[in-house]
Amino acid sequence: MISLKQLGIEHKTIKEMLVASIRLNIKERKELYTVLDELTRRIPKEHIMGPGFCIFHFVTSVKQGFDVEVGLPVVQAIETDRIKTRIIPKMEVLSFVHTGPVEKLKETYGKLYTSASEYGLISDEFCREIFLDLDDPAGGEIELQFVLHNWNELLGKNLERVLGKEARQKIMQGSDELTLTSTVNERFHWVKGAMERLDNLADQDKKYDIISSCAHVFPVGQIEKLKVVYEEARTKTNDCLKAVDAVIEFMNEDPGWGEPPLREGNIIYSTKQPRDPKTYKNAKSEAEKRKSYCFCPLVRNHLDKGVSITFCFCGTGWFRQQWEGAIGKPVRIEVVKSVLKGDDVCQFAVHLPEDL
Repeated sequence: MISLKQLGIEHKTIKEMLVASIRLNIKERKELYTVLDELTRRIPKEHIMGPGFCIFHFVTSVKQGFDVEVGLPVVQAIETDRIKTRIIPKMEVLSFVHTGPVEKLKETYGKLYTSASEYGLISDEFCREIFLDLDDPAGGEIELQFVLHNWNELLGKNLERVLGKEARQKIMQGSDELTLTSTVNERFHWVKGAMERLDNLADQDKKYDIISSCAHVFPVGQIEKLKVVYEEARTKTNDCLKAVDAVIEFMNEDPGWGEPPLREGNIIYSTKQPRDPKTYKNAKSEAEKRKSYCFCPLVRNHLDKGVSITFCFCGTGWFRQQWEGAIGKPVRIEVVKSVLKGDDVCQFAVHLPEDL
């Protein structure tokens, strides 16, 4: 396999930075350059510390176009009616520089994301572009940044939090040998072994707490919308389950939530949509169907290799963040169906607390 370096993909650590930015919905890509021009005109030149950027948010309520944050790194806070200042935290990225017409940008993205997937690397729920030529952002080089979700680091932290240092060391053994150049097979076999070691050391509740806490980070702004809907409905009706139904109704109407959930009593059932809907629909075999359904690059090529269903608690973390954020109380989530168990879908049951 061609290495990431040979492909021109570089691993970078992006330091924490102060940025002045505008969050908005754009219908066409050319609009972000207009926003970037506005920022360069309204921010004193001596306060700008580097090239402009754009963050594209994948999990969003935006129905058409793009949900973006366009900004500049700055030395001091700048607040206006449109411009807001915040700190972007440190992050690890895979960087790939696009050269040539902006119309070919999609091809460069395809190479970056395909290569990352082939190495079993996963991203967080947004990507970044850096416009290396501030005078000509649309025509100059554009650095694409695949923001890495460091699952192994999260696993280590949560193992220690729940089970202690000794258990963490036992379960994480061999993880320090994994690098960005490790193959997807090497990553899979390490995860398989780690889940087996975890199964031997923890009960179901502790495994759920640990692995669900390693899930992709659901956007805080989206969760806040659920919380507002729940609290407003609860105030109006004084009925917790009716407030839960109001949240589900909001999810049905809003495009940022995937497949709408269903409630039966104190249980909410959520079924994920396929990763590749077209291939899933036209699959010629059950194996092909399951592979096209699974989002995890580690698992989808190893569905019959016997990895523990404990690993699917990572999927529960997506829904855990939503519902605990909405109702403000812990929930327990059960894996009802999984491609790892031979099912053709992954379905989760969110058990609401009795004292809701």
